[in-house]
Amino acid sequence: MNAKKIAKISDYGLIGDGRTAALISSSGSVDWCCFPQFDSSSYFGALVDPERGGHFSLAPSEPFQSVQRYIEDTNILETIFTTHTGVVRLLDCFSVTTEERKNRQLWPDHEILRILECVEGHVSMETHYAPRPNFATRPFQFTDRGRFGIGCSCNQHILLLQACMNGQLLKWKLEDRATAMIADFVLKNGEQAQFSLTYADEAPAIIPPLGEPAKARMEETTKYWRNWLGQCQYKGPYSAEVRRSALALKLLIFAPSGAIIAAPTTSLPETLGGERNWDYRYCWLRDASFTVRALVDLGFKSEASAFVSWMLHATRLTRPKLQVLYSVYGETTLKERVLNHLSGYQNSIPVRVGNAAHEQFQLDVYGEVLDAIHRFAPFFLEIDRETRDFILDMGQVVCKQWDKPDDGIWEVRSGRAHHTHSKVLAWTALDRLVKIGKSFDWKAPYAQFNSTALEIRNAIEAHGFNPTVGAYTREFGGNELDAAVLVMPLLGYCNASSPRMMSTCRVIGDRLSKNGLIYRYLDVDDGLRGAEGSFGICNFWMAENFARAGHVSHAIQWFETLISKGNTVGLWSEEIDPDSGEFLGNYPQAFTHIGLINAAVTLLQSQKGVQEK
Repeated sequence: MNAKKIAKISDYGLIGDGRTAALISSSGSVDWCCFPQFDSSSYFGALVDPERGGHFSLAPSEPFQSVQRYIEDTNILETIFTTHTGVVRLLDCFSVTTEERKNRQLWPDHEILRILECVEGHVSMETHYAPRPNFATRPFQFTDRGRFGIGCSCNQHILLLQACMNGQLLKWKLEDRATAMIADFVLKNGEQAQFSLTYADEAPAIIPPLGEPAKARMEETTKYWRNWLGQCQYKGPYSAEVRRSALALKLLIFAPSGAIIAAPTTSLPETLGGERNWDYRYCWLRDASFTVRALVDLGFKSEASAFVSWMLHATRLTRPKLQVLYSVYGETTLKERVLNHLSGYQNSIPVRVGNAAHEQFQLDVYGEVLDAIHRFAPFFLEIDRETRDFILDMGQVVCKQWDKPDDGIWEVRSGRAHHTHSKVLAWTALDRLVKIGKSFDWKAPYAQFNSTALEIRNAIEAHGFNPTVGAYTREFGGNELDAAVLVMPLLGYCNASSPRMMSTCRVIGDRLSKNGLIYRYLDVDDGLRGAEGSFGICNFWMAENFARAGHVSHAIQWFETLISKGNTVGLWSEEIDPDSGEFLGNYPQAFTHIGLINAAVTLLQSQKGVQEK
């Protein structure tokens, strides 16, 4: 077997089951998957080390061309392989169904289901199965379990791979180094091969049958996704992109808790060969406001409710102070460490797990959380006393700490400063707290909150806007720009059409963009070496500003410049190289998809003549 080649980030599709996810390349290789949940250790990690990481590939053994897409309105991935002798179609998914159906029949905890069918001629195929448990650090052995498949056990956990072709068990052979199983076979027109990879924490494991039951699970998975997406209320421009973004966002929701992770990957670099490689398999409170807004606007009330409930639960251990990020179960200690034995994506090291940003102080998270609660407040029948006290206590924290420097939304590692964006979110926190309290008729120190909010606003206008630059700046009294200030009108701090905001948009467009793609900042000492790509959501923020200001053609231009760089499966990474168009950073990125949804909704409203709020 030749050395494993890793695809570009944009050449991957994502499948998942609401607990974990897998990235599958357009050449049919599972190159990233963690079990049993998003932030667990990897079993397939070729994405961050093609030699050691492990993979599960299924592709023609002869030269081929391939194209990848999702089956319409689902998270089932389709890859078409074309060779000089024929065409085969591969369907990949995590099998999923409703909780009600799970209670009525046995359903595997986690199953990657792969169904391959020859649709023209004949094609010689090869599958290479090379799991590497615990980030490729745990020894394991393959066990032939006959009709129950090939077992791979590690620390009481088991992976079980079943495979058949036309109803007959596939014949496997052990690779020379005994670290992979290989099978070769030929599919003729109309013939089918099935692969079921299941994971179980402990025995007894549910072993789902192949054959017609496997086809039924694929059909049930199709039905599940289409029924879920049927709740989407959006009908407007860019509907295909919005619906795909909703499906992508659903894949990043941890079903047991309602938490939404930033991305299912770790250490995909923000620039090739650089050190800006972070673990994004956690939940950032900075995303809370825009996340709830997107879910509510699309009609996914259950997901919005679950996320708000997770947020209120996760913060209990740190309240009234808030942490930057939490695990999917609300854990607060996410110690960052480096996996020195892994070579990194395209040799970009270090490979990190955990994230030291949990130790930072970010003032903006209070505004994010309180705005999220405010956006969901119309659906609350009442707010219990504990939650009320938490909300009011957050207001006191903001009143005491708003004038202190913080690490900022981008979690720079160069020290704290008076970030303009952070002050705006402090104002947002108090503004939303007052609105929440009055809507529920609470007794609260409104005079204190209002006077502090006014004090914050005066400080922002006095020190956050630089008349010489013609823009709201990154820091009070500074000259550097930061695209984060584009959220000011989106949070109701000011109108997008105000002279200061319009000037800020023009300056950011001129000085922070390249080839129509916006960086979050440039020429800033953020405590890290090297540069980074343009930041996806910033284009959508800019589009929203122009749409809200009534400049729809400009809004469409910023919006479409970004989506024109998309891949064939409609997924977005955190960043894009403005020169090459290559995806950078962890993928797919919830924040980017959330920005797309919100911008599309705003464009629809602007075209309907809805004025700024």
